[in-house]
Parts: sequence; structure tokens; C-alpha cells
Amino acid sequence: MSEQSKQVVRDYYARVINGRDLDAVEEFFTDPRMVEMVRRGCFSYFNAFPDLHVSLDELIGEGDRVFLRSTLTGTHDGDYKGIEPTGRHVSTECAEVFHVQDGAFAGYWCLTNVAGLMRQLTEEPAGASA
Repeated sequence: MSEQSKQVVRDYYARVINGRDLDAVEEFFTDPRMVEMVRRGCFSYFNAFPDLHVSLDELIGEGDRVFLRSTLTGTHDGDYKGIEPTGRHVSTECAEVFHVQDGAFAGYWCLTNVAGLMRQLTEEPAGASA
């Protein structure tokens, strides 16, 4: 089951995140509330980082759970949490756990290094002159 569950995660990232298909979100989540939350979250990231890409760095499957360690990269060309576009290329890490039942996500937990992302957007780059 864990190989099938890992494939569901791969398919989700290929279609929804890297493929920008927000209509497909409902195919991957069993809870309609999660569908809307994921759509809103993805939409805000897609607007802030139009070239957003997530690489799947590590997938570990155990029974009906899949752990994903990933890296999000993109260029800050839209508003993000009130920060005007900087044009900076950013990279941040994420850790996610998916609970997969019958080929869909029955549970989902995500930890994104938002603090690291915010530092990249708000701090002066190294070597910047005053």
C-alpha cells in the first residue's frame, strides 16, 4: 500500500502543484473543507510566486501514511503576506505527512519554513550596498 500511497502524492504534486490544476484538488482530498483550504493556499502561492516549483526530495511510505520532504522555489513577483513583489528568487523547505485512504488524502499535515522564506523576502541580500 505504501508504494501506491507514494504514487498518489507524486500525482498530486505533478497535477495540482507543479501542474497548476486547482480543479483537480477535489480528486485528491476526501474532505470538502480541505479542498477549499488547499485551493486558497495554492492560489495565494501561485499568485505570489508565478514560477513556483516544488521538488519532491524524499518520500517515505509506511502503511497509509506518506512523509514528504520537499523544496519550494520561485520568484517573488506578486504580493505575499503583505510584502510587495521583490523579484527575488527564493527557496524554502517543507515537511508534509499525508494520510492516504482509498487513493485520496483523508488527512494532511504541513510544516513550511515560512520564517526562512520571509527572511529571504525582507532582509537585504548579502553584499548589498547602503
